Amino acid sequence: MENIMALPCEVLVDILSRVSLKHIHQLKAVSRPWCRTISSPHFRRLYNMKSMHRSPALVVQSGCVCYIERDGIREPRVHITISAMDLAGENEIQNQFSFERVGLKYSSFVSFSLLIFQQKLCIPATGETKDLPDLSLPSYSFDVGYTPSTNSYKIVHLFGANKLSPSYGYNKTGEVLEFGFETLTLTDGGPIPSSWRSLTHREWFSYKVHATCVNGHVIYWLVGNGDEKDLHIISMEIENEEFLTIGCPKEDNNDKPFGHGQLVDLNGSLCFAYYSKELSRVDLFLLKDPKNQTWIKEYKIKLPGMPDKFKLLGYIPPNEDNNGEIIINSPPCLLYNIEGERYRRIPVRSLNRFCVGLYYDRCFSLESTGLNLQSEGD
Repeated sequence: MENIMALPCEVLVDILSRVSLKHIHQLKAVSRPWCRTISSPHFRRLYNMKSMHRSPALVVQSGCVCYIERDGIREPRVHITISAMDLAGENEIQNQFSFERVGLKYSSFVSFSLLIFQQKLCIPATGETKDLPDLSLPSYSFDVGYTPSTNSYKIVHLFGANKLSPSYGYNKTGEVLEFGFETLTLTDGGPIPSSWRSLTHREWFSYKVHATCVNGHVIYWLVGNGDEKDLHIISMEIENEEFLTIGCPKEDNNDKPFGHGQLVDLNGSLCFAYYSKELSRVDLFLLKDPKNQTWIKEYKIKLPGMPDKFKLLGYIPPNEDNNGEIIINSPPCLLYNIEGERYRRIPVRSLNRFCVGLYYDRCFSLESTGLNLQSEGD
């Protein structure tokens, strides 16, 4: 230990920048110099830059329901457990914590190093959680972008612009509806703003199929009008908040896509995944030029008897064990090696959990007044 303490500052910073974020928080207690080093803006920037090239963790979630009698009424409560599975090593479960939610209906998604659970914001690495500001308009979905230069996140809330329309929850007629956007910017160590900032931009569509954020810089929404195959993509750049409409790629010169599709960040490029109707294969198109709407078909993957509901979660960059893999949430959860054209399973099913998304360790924290989640790993 004395030898480590005697290392030059830059050497110590380089060593610590390779350690998992969970252990970084523990190492702050070693000494005041270490605490100052780990808390410095220089270290946080270096750590976050390196995290962009590490393999992400897979966030998995499980829940159990119990009922509590209150004033003669049985009130359902869901006990939610969130874990992060290391995909680069031995599939170890890390950063496990839990909390309770009143009511049976809930939804969650993870983006970069944030987990949004209903209107609650969580950081799995630190166990912090805070409520997002109240919403005054019909909520449709949340998405998140990230700016590395400022280590800040921008949450984009997609909402129904017409309060009186009941179709935002379930648009069974395929009515074209008006949607608006509002944002919330989170800075490292700063408070959560008390209100959302509304954008003047509006979009009109019937339903949202899927959404993803590529490299943290651009959010893409796959949406449809009326007919389920009348699809197009809406994009929003995070920093300048410019919007663009992009047509979907066409398969075999047909006017409309076959089967169904989704969007995914594939190694820093927007990928449109087309699934055949019988779910026997998926064709992956990469967007090469958004303004000219140029798509290139890069891969064709045969699917080994997938269930009806599955999706691509993202891309695991090359490491000493593989040369790049696509993670598929089916279940079972699979990793597909692009070059070798082979699958391998990861043991999520045995954990009685389902996948939420991919998570990246980043030095980012909410203001110190944030609530702490109960940690099960400590």
